[in-house]
Amino acid sequence: MMNLLPRVWLRTALGLLLALGAILYCRHYWDDAPGVTLYVEAARCMLDRVPPQVCDPFYTYPPIFALLTIPLVPLPLVLQNLAWYLLTIGGLIGCFTLSARLARRLALDAWSTRDLAWLYGIGVLLSLKFVFAATASQSYDALVVLLILVGLVGLAEDRPGGPPVWSGLSLAFAAALKATPLLFLPYLVFKRHYRTAAVMAIALVVISLLPDLLFTIGRGSSQGNFFLAWLHQVAQPALTEKLSGNPNAFWVASNPNNNSLRGLVGMFVSDGAPTFKTFLYSVYAIYSAIVALIILRTGRNRSAPIIDGALLLVSMLMLSPMSSESHYVALVQPIFAMVALWQKGDPGIRKIAGFFLLAIFVLTNAAARDLVGVTVTAWAKDHRLLVIAVLLFPLFFAIQAFRPQRSTAQAGTQSAATQQAA
Repeated sequence: MMNLLPRVWLRTALGLLLALGAILYCRHYWDDAPGVTLYVEAARCMLDRVPPQVCDPFYTYPPIFALLTIPLVPLPLVLQNLAWYLLTIGGLIGCFTLSARLARRLALDAWSTRDLAWLYGIGVLLSLKFVFAATASQSYDALVVLLILVGLVGLAEDRPGGPPVWSGLSLAFAAALKATPLLFLPYLVFKRHYRTAAVMAIALVVISLLPDLLFTIGRGSSQGNFFLAWLHQVAQPALTEKLSGNPNAFWVASNPNNNSLRGLVGMFVSDGAPTFKTFLYSVYAIYSAIVALIILRTGRNRSAPIIDGALLLVSMLMLSPMSSESHYVALVQPIFAMVALWQKGDPGIRKIAGFFLLAIFVLTNAAARDLVGVTVTAWAKDHRLLVIAVLLFPLFFAIQAFRPQRSTAQAGTQSAATQQAA
């Protein structure tokens, strides 16, 4: 009975904390909720059979997301905010839980309750900046990352006949909501997960076209194709570097809030310069080749889906035309993976992981205004310290992948010896 009391108190404290957070969250967005208001307005446009980008150029998300937010339309703003708060918190809890579940597979040794407490504690601490950014901006990135992690769990866990169908479905849903998870499709083919790749490709097409199918078949012809409007007004200009004649050119490299490789290149070459495209695509090619080489090295061993998944989540941020701090919630899984290797890796990799974790913490929080002040924050943004911090992840996982790996027998012998010594 006594052993249950700490758990009861912990659950009660967490419940009260979530309730307090809901009150503060709804109060903060009582009169104006930029994120939710934008989503609901896009949903109303879809109900009127008008492409969301026509109603509001600042709505740059795929049409399937507008379809999913239609249930929020009849609710008052306070309930819209409450629903969004619960979805965001639920998505973040799922991200932490699945990230820890995946990270534990990087170590062959057993995980004690104390080990897990350290894993969650340090992992959450290093992710807090991006968690607050995603919550404050009312973005839906946590939900997208959660879907990706569900897919990775299916790839990582040993199952007869290979990864389950729902793994491909989850990745397809993530890619339909946010284009950058498309990176997982060539990865699945490369790793010979052909069935999962086929499921993802087919499901992605169906989900992406679902708004057009529903509103054309059920309600007659619409005033334009939702998906084509998004392609022509958002996706195509961003991928082809078309800066003029766009309703909302949100991917400008000179924007200090653009924490992608495009933003990093913009420090040295201005948008529209004759050499900008050549320089940018060269950087993309070099980065992609390095990531592909690391993924090739990981092969199909036990830790491959976790390390590969971390690299692809990082690549989603780096290869995107625009990555803001709210998008960086995608780093939760790479952070947990690095923390797990710091805890349970061999002595050499533990020291390296500790150094990288410290460096990432310093670089990411150099852009935290509440900690370092406005001047340092502005300098950190102008010099893209967040991008530099993220580029440390591929470097660390390259070191991990190309180091000699312990065999299962060696790990078991070492673990037994440690337990006897204790």
